[in-house]
Amino acid sequence: MKAELEKATGLFIVGYEIGGDIPGAPLFKIHFSVYPPEEKVDGMGLITQATNPPLDVATNIHGHYTYMCIMPNVCHILVTATGYPIVKWPVGGGVGPIIQPNTELRMVLSEDWKSGTANYKYLDAQGQWHEITNAPVKLIKPEMPNFIQI
Repeated sequence: MKAELEKATGLFIVGYEIGGDIPGAPLFKIHFSVYPPEEKVDGMGLITQATNPPLDVATNIHGHYTYMCIMPNVCHILVTATGYPIVKWPVGGGVGPIIQPNTELRMVLSEDWKSGTANYKYLDAQGQWHEITNAPVKLIKPEMPNFIQI
């Protein structure tokens, strides 16, 4: 018997708002390109918070996703990604510095990619890690983040 596997194709863009449901809570806006053939996600994110001093963490984030089916008709999508600070490196500038991560994301989405829950942590300007758990995730219109200069 010959089994044939269906090869996933295509690329699609998604945007999410993570958290921000409680006044003063951090808000993580993230925009991914999703590449099904390799189950990869790549994108940009911005974590903000209306505090003093204001929180403004920009991240270039990359990772993978996988489908988790716990019952025949109940599936979710697990996205795991790591983000790094955005570095403007001159063209022909040679080898760059080793850059440490500034965000880590674990997000469980509904099978239709429209909502879910996320746990993430981020590195603030003082070098302290902060962890956010059980933050609601909602689908938003993908856009070019305002901190990217073309």
